[in-house]
Amino acid sequence: MREVFAYPDFRKLFFSNLFSGFGQGMTMIGIAWYLVEKTGSAQFLGSTMFTSALLMFFIGPYIGTLIDRFSRKNMLLAENLIGFLVLGVLAIWGFWGSYSEWMLILIYLVTTFMYQIHYPTQSALVQESFEPRHYNSINSLLEIEGQTASVLSGGFAGIMLQSYGLHVVLIFNACTYLFAFSLLSTMKYTFSLEGEAGANRGVSWVRQLGQSWTYIREKRGFLIFGIAAFMPFIAIMAMNLLKPVYINQTLQADVITFSMAEMTYAFGAVAAGLLVIWVVQKVGEFQAMVGNILVFALVIVAMVAFPVGWVLIAAYVFYGWCNASVRLIRQTLYMSMVPRHMMGRVMSFFNSIGMMMRLILIGFFTLLIDHTGAGVGFLILSGLLLLAAVGVVGTMRYLLADAERAKELQIKEG
Repeated sequence: MREVFAYPDFRKLFFSNLFSGFGQGMTMIGIAWYLVEKTGSAQFLGSTMFTSALLMFFIGPYIGTLIDRFSRKNMLLAENLIGFLVLGVLAIWGFWGSYSEWMLILIYLVTTFMYQIHYPTQSALVQESFEPRHYNSINSLLEIEGQTASVLSGGFAGIMLQSYGLHVVLIFNACTYLFAFSLLSTMKYTFSLEGEAGANRGVSWVRQLGQSWTYIREKRGFLIFGIAAFMPFIAIMAMNLLKPVYINQTLQADVITFSMAEMTYAFGAVAAGLLVIWVVQKVGEFQAMVGNILVFALVIVAMVAFPVGWVLIAAYVFYGWCNASVRLIRQTLYMSMVPRHMMGRVMSFFNSIGMMMRLILIGFFTLLIDHTGAGVGFLILSGLLLLAAVGVVGTMRYLLADAERAKELQIKEG
């Protein structure tokens, strides 16, 4: 990690993500809490999340083709510029008037759109710009960075929302986007896939998406593994609906408990970023991934069995550790075996599958939890995680073998 952090261009990527992620996290906490508190029901937040997931489901595959067609650095710059302009305008409005419901929805949609662009683009840029031997360290450092931003946002969100209001949070977020844009614009980068991108310029985005589907289908176990390994992240996204309702209605706690859970989740994820390489070296990638998914499922059951604020806060340490560990192992595996010119489309394909699953879960939970409480939703997620562990057990060995062959080929070509 020390060697990777010595590269100036990596430091620019690291700190630009840190600042924009800090602002994004505060905004998402603020919007989720405002929507539940303003309406007194989970249905409005659930409907907003459902609409967002539906839009991203259709937009996501197209974004993947853009990532493989254009400069990944320019994609990240465009993301930060859009975020600055939209949130800046809405933040200024808050100094003179109150936010109507459609404005809160728009802020949520824009922030979700930023996430949809950011992570597959970042993965493709890292794969393109750095050596394979650094993938583990880079992914771990970026996880630490992302969760450090979450710690900061969780710590400051509750205080700033109670003391100053949402408009101050938004103006702060807009400034973090501008800072990230300025820092990232100085990063040295050459788009090395100009030839492949040029060959695809006359090909429709639908056909390009079909190419990624053909690649995924022909790799034994890849589709099932991709869905199963994505399940911890899908669970976390669904918890974004369940958590504020569970805290507000079941625990009858305040926004401080909400933001503390965000902080402890981030502490767990930062610990995973620091230690997951060591854990993988000790027990192996397969055992580490399956074990973390099982722990995630069991901790959810324990949290629901003991509905106390401090239990929820403690549980989120494990959620952060397990989700980050699975994501880092999955990410490094993909970077090792997926061709660079396909990375954007493959990542976006699985993001779209994840969005579809989130649509189903959010729609179901929106109808369910006002009648049953959020605890039932958490238990459903626990069951899905157990199924995901079974899916990983049945498929991961094939992909590890593919990754090993890809490494051997790179060594021979090198």
